[in-house]
Amino acid sequence: MEAGHKNSVLFNALLKALREDYPHPRRIHVILDNYRLHSSRESRRAVAGHEGRIVLHFLRPYCPNDNRIEQLWEDLHAEVTRNHGRVTNEEQIQDVRWFIRKRSVQGNQAIRKVAA
Repeated sequence: MEAGHKNSVLFNALLKALREDYPHPRRIHVILDNYRLHSSRESRRAVAGHEGRIVLHFLRPYCPNDNRIEQLWEDLHAEVTRNHGRVTNEEQIQDVRWFIRKRSVQGNQAIRKVAA
């Protein structure tokens, strides 16, 4: 999901989208870091409204070895967002999308090699 900034409304929209995109599983497990909006009062109310279909699992505070996404964010910042020459936010977002597509292709190639 994309937005100008992160907040509980955006997080709750993500949970709703997950439930809509995956209508058949009895439970959807979401692994989270401890960003405060993930446990805000508004977010807790939204999770309760999903009638037990969404279960949140919180990682220990700052645990980059357990939270593999931290390395991806570090790589994203190093390659795309630090010292960039982009003028507009839209140009920056295009670069982020390019990076994510590139890493997704690389990940899929690695999975195919392991499976072969």
